[in-house]
Amino acid sequence: MQITHIYLIYDVCAVMALATLILALVARGLYKGRSNKLFLFLCVVLLLAGILDIASEYMDQIAAHAQWQTPLRYLLNLLYYLLHNFMSPLYFLYMASIIGIWYKTKRTSALLYLWLVPYNVDIILLIINIANHKMFYFDENLEFFHGPWFMVLYFVAFYYMFFEIVVLTRYRRLVTGLRFWLLMSMLPLNGIAVLIQFFIPDLRIEIITTTIICIAIAITVHRPEDMMDEVMGMQSYKAFLGNVHTNYVAHAPMSYLMIRINNYRLLRRSLGMTNYTELIQTVAARINQISASVSTVFETYYLEQGSFVITADADYYSPLLNAGHAINAYMNKPIALHHMEVKLETTACMVRCPDDIDTEDGLLNFEGTFNTKLPVTERVIVVSELTKDNDFRIRSDMDAIISRAIENHKFLMYYQPIYNVEKGRFTSAEALIRLIDDEYGFVSPALFIPAAENSGAIHDIGEYVTDEVCRFIGSHDLSALGIEYIEINLSAAQCIESDLYERIRACMDRHGVRPDQVNLEITETAADYDPEVTDRNISKLAGDGIRFSLDDYGTGYSNITRVVQLPLDIVKLDKSLVDDMDIPSMWAVIRNTVRMLKRMKKLILVEGVEDKRALDKFTNIGCDFIQGFYFSKPLPENDFIAFVKEQNKEAVGE
Repeated sequence: MQITHIYLIYDVCAVMALATLILALVARGLYKGRSNKLFLFLCVVLLLAGILDIASEYMDQIAAHAQWQTPLRYLLNLLYYLLHNFMSPLYFLYMASIIGIWYKTKRTSALLYLWLVPYNVDIILLIINIANHKMFYFDENLEFFHGPWFMVLYFVAFYYMFFEIVVLTRYRRLVTGLRFWLLMSMLPLNGIAVLIQFFIPDLRIEIITTTIICIAIAITVHRPEDMMDEVMGMQSYKAFLGNVHTNYVAHAPMSYLMIRINNYRLLRRSLGMTNYTELIQTVAARINQISASVSTVFETYYLEQGSFVITADADYYSPLLNAGHAINAYMNKPIALHHMEVKLETTACMVRCPDDIDTEDGLLNFEGTFNTKLPVTERVIVVSELTKDNDFRIRSDMDAIISRAIENHKFLMYYQPIYNVEKGRFTSAEALIRLIDDEYGFVSPALFIPAAENSGAIHDIGEYVTDEVCRFIGSHDLSALGIEYIEINLSAAQCIESDLYERIRACMDRHGVRPDQVNLEITETAADYDPEVTDRNISKLAGDGIRFSLDDYGTGYSNITRVVQLPLDIVKLDKSLVDDMDIPSMWAVIRNTVRMLKRMKKLILVEGVEDKRALDKFTNIGCDFIQGFYFSKPLPENDFIAFVKEQNKEAVGE
């Protein structure tokens, strides 16, 4: 009797440790997501089994000869064996979720039978034991004994152990080293504990052995500090990466609902970090609430920078889409924050994998840029409905298109003539890059330039543009046609290259191009990206006699101070100003802008002039150069030369 009480200490320690672990998991929010729920459930079942083991043994000691308490003792033992033996099939479900083969448990009949049938045998035998007492019984002295069928419980336990080892070994590639060995360790260690307890029944070490392994799994496999964003109450970006990797390696069909707050940077600046964090917490809590109200199997992730993802098995596509509609409706309305109402600009989309995106890298790249690839709309976009849309296909495949174009020389340079008002002829042109892909045909610069800036390919493209334009200038006598210089656009990324000056001068020298034959265009965004490096590059190039233009003036927040500081010869008014010229208030702004720039001794070029009325209005207020479809669209090299030769023939004396 005394020995038994001493050995029950193991169960008592296990129960205390499990209660602490469960409270910690709940307190830290580690009950969200299928794997976390299953692990928590496993710990709860183990806790209850431990409590029942203690209770049944205690009752055996204090009521060994009390006939009236025998039904209670019987019930405690029956519940203990049901829960104790349920841990093995439950552990398999947890393991299947962790390694990404959960979907196979529902779709593969053989696997389902192998998992379900043995435990059902346990349940049936334990139930009919009420009548035949073949599993366990109490003799005439009310002493507890195992019956002849009791060994079935051991056979089933070792069956599950063998079954889970085979499955875990079969899908070894889906689990990293430490996680694999921890998941695997549960099986042989439990087997050893079962054998020891079989030969020494009073030595209750099964529960404590499993508890120790569960604690190790909680610390290493679940890693709350890595896998949970406790501020947002969602799983973290690292957890999302693991989810994606596991599902693709396991070929598990999945559904992803992606939501991006497009104006998160503006919100962070305008609200301040404290209020912004509170706003995102409010949104995250509402997303969790809506997701849980639709289905408990959804897993929610916060990926930073205003990006949320909800995942589910492919079978839950429709419920997930319904949740997406509800979340999108909430986020499209102003959100109350203290005394403010905050308007979110969001993009939401549904993706089926691998049907819509068949690679892990493809999905991760899509998640990072999907708000730039999808049409602007307030509804949830279903990606599978867009796969036949050519524009979407181009956006999705843009990195590969750019890589092919660089490798196979698919970029072309076009030139748009610029009319000199004072001289009455074309004296310059802007070099504009074009991309003709073998698969997609013409690809708009509005699509591939932003993508190249994001990927870093803009440096290679900029190098190509500079070299190709310098080759064009060096191989033709453009001055004989009346062309004084060609404008070359510099991206923001190029402006901060430490060796920009050396590379441009080397290219010009290689093709025999003089500084006065080149005009470099920069935007206000480029000029302000890294002012110190940009100013140094511009000053060195301008010091050699290369002229500069400021492009797209009038868009965004025009910085007059930068216009004064930079050695700019020409300021180019954006097409948006031409579009607004019939608005009286805007025309007043345009006239005053031209007057101010003139007083600053800047030449003024107007972009996007498409008709005679716009030409007359802008020339009448003193603009120096006109560019637009009224005169000519951008032309290939030979067509440009023929056009300028024809148009300027009187001016050059032909």
